[in-house]
This record gives sequence, structure tokens and C-alpha cells, in this order.
Amino acid sequence: MERKNIAWNMVGSLVYAGSSMVLAAFVNHLVGTDKGGIFAFAFGTFGQQMFLVAYFGMRPLQSTDIGRRYTFGEYRLARLVTCLAALVLGVCYIAFNTVKPSGGYTSEKALVVLLMVLYKVLDGFADVYESEFQRNGHLYLTGQAMTFRTLLSVICFLGSLAITRNLVFSSGVAVMSQGAGILIFDKRAAGRIPEIQFTKAAGSHWKLLQECFLLFLSVFLDGLIFAMARYGIDVHMTSADNAAFAAIFMPTSVINLAANFVIRPFLTKMSFQWEEKQFLEFQSSVKKLTGVILALTAAALAGTWFLGVPVLGAIYNINLKPYKSGLLLIILGGGLFAVMNLFYYVLVIMKKQKLIFWGYVPVCLLSFVLSFRLVKVGGINGGALSYTLEMLILMLCFMGQAVRVFGKEKSKGRNIGR
Repeated sequence: MERKNIAWNMVGSLVYAGSSMVLAAFVNHLVGTDKGGIFAFAFGTFGQQMFLVAYFGMRPLQSTDIGRRYTFGEYRLARLVTCLAALVLGVCYIAFNTVKPSGGYTSEKALVVLLMVLYKVLDGFADVYESEFQRNGHLYLTGQAMTFRTLLSVICFLGSLAITRNLVFSSGVAVMSQGAGILIFDKRAAGRIPEIQFTKAAGSHWKLLQECFLLFLSVFLDGLIFAMARYGIDVHMTSADNAAFAAIFMPTSVINLAANFVIRPFLTKMSFQWEEKQFLEFQSSVKKLTGVILALTAAALAGTWFLGVPVLGAIYNINLKPYKSGLLLIILGGGLFAVMNLFYYVLVIMKKQKLIFWGYVPVCLLSFVLSFRLVKVGGINGGALSYTLEMLILMLCFMGQAVRVFGKEKSKGRNIGR
């Protein structure tokens, strides 16, 4: 079962992360880089931010809730609330940017962004099912659902775009296929697992949302930090520049994807190790995962140095030669983000959500200043530098907090043993 879980989790994560690369590349080739830049911002930047609102930081809590403090029915109801909140927030943002007197969204951009918000909100709702599969030891079902649901929506979107060359219409097709994928691959699978409890106590979802609130703020701020350079480019540069930055930014998804192959299957195991005070085993797991991520990052940097610019340039139909230094910085930043993400999960397992939040707040404020300033001064390469600096600061912050908590708990364990 463990091999099956790991294999399908790997396939699902590959397809899910790879879909972003495929979609952005084909949109550039089919309708040009100007519309490709609109899609890249709608799908990979603002749409992803609204996914984080729908997600509400709930997956780490749900997938490690081995004590069954909340039922699936309670998690699902809470997720419905967060999905509705994401839709409302997305509509408000689009309306504000459409009615601006100067530099407002065109009707096409507003509709594409709105549809991609809806697409990503549905993605966030699907996650509540896929987190539950993981909690019940069926991570392979998570991988299968992610694989088939993503393939369905990608094929329908690209098929429609190839025929119509209409980005708005094709985005609507993607939304409908995403909804169909949830019904076919998530909801049906959940009905076949007897351990899943659909019951819910009155008001329990509000308690769950309160418990997740700091995690949500942390994840939301994380998303802002992660994408702040892209917001800076959307404000100060053109849609074509958005497409170019999306091209050099895309390899970070590959690194994070590869890191998640390793991290996710270990989360439940690490939760047990921490709860049972198996400190040496827990420390060993963290060290091994960190080593794998750093090795993947080094390999990615080496590959990018020789092949990154010509390969990505051909894939995205963009001349990326002026942005080689920015591309290498983005790869390095992606590796730092992956290590930071590992220690984020470590702090969640340690039940130290407040430390996560207070780590994000100052870095988010710093990222706003850094990103907009460096993008204005250095363009795309300046945005890449700001991203890498922000990831380095976050990684060191979370790593330091986790080491401090680990030392305290390990010392307590020794004292109890005496």
C-alpha cells in the first residue's frame, strides 16, 4: 500500500504541477503572449491567491488529524464557507481593477480572471476530499483524483482554445470540466471509503475555521510573498512581460512538486513520531527530507545553466536570453521555498501555528517594498532577485523556530525520562 500511495501521489503531483506549464505554454502558442500574459496572471497569480482563500490552510490540519477531532462532514462544510468567501473577494478585486480610471482591466481580462478564480475555488473544494483520502491512509486516491481531474480540465480547455481561439469561452469550458471532475473522481471515491464520516455537529465548522484561521493567514501571506513580484510586474509592466516572467518562474513548480513527492508521504509518519516523542527519528526524517530538496535544487540549477533559456524559450515562444540571471535566481528561490515549506509542515506538526504566522507578517511587509521597488528598477530580473531574497529570509525564520521548539521539547522529554 505504501508504494502505491507514493507512486500515485507522485503521478498526481506531476500532472497537477505540470498542467500549469502546459497551459501557459500552449496559450502563448495558440493566442499570443499578450493573452498568454493575461492567462498567466489569472491562473497562476490571482487565481492561485483565491485558491489559498478557499484552501484556508486546512490541509495540514486535516491530513494530520489522526485523532479524528473533526469529521469529514465538518471539514467539507467549513470548506464550502471558505470557497464562498474566495468568490466574493475575487469579484471585489476584479471590480476594483476594472473601474479604475487609468490602467483598468479590459472586459476580456476581467472575465478571464473571474473564470480562473472560479476554477481555482473549485480546485480548493476538491482538496477537502483529497485531504480526507490522505488522512484515511488512501493517498493513492488523492493522486488518482488529482491526475484524472486535472487531465480532464486541461484537455477540455486546450481543445476548446485550439478550435475557437477564444480565451474567455475556453476558460468557461475549463470551469465546467473542473466541476465535472470533482463529481466523477472525488465525490464518488469518497462514497466508497467506509471510514469517512459525513456527520457534523452543529456549529463545529465555525470552531474548525477559528482553529485554522492563523494557518489561513499564514498561507495567504505566504501566497502573497510568493507572488508579490508577479503583482509588481502586473502593475508596472505589460501583459507580455507577465508571460515572460511566468516562463522563468515556472521551474519553481517542478522543484516544489519534486519536494512534495517526498514530503507528503512522510507527514503522517512524522506526526506519529512527534506525538510519541521519538525525537531522534523525527530529526532524522527532517534531515533526510532537507537533503533531498537541496540535492534536487542543485540538479535544477545545473540543468538550468546549460539548457534553461533555450528550452523554456522554445516551450513558451518567448526570447528569454536577457533573463538568464533571473531564471537562475528563481530556481534558487524555488529550492529555498521548498525547504521553507518543509519547516512550515514541521511547525504545524509541532502545533506551533502562531510561530508560522508571526514569521510571515514582517516578511510579507518586506516583500511588498522589495518586489515593487526591484521590479520598477530592474524589471523581470529585479523581480527574480526580490523573490529569492524573500524565500531565503522565510526559510531561515521557520528553520530557526523549528530548531528552537525541537530543542525545548527534547529537553522536556529527557527530564521526564529522568
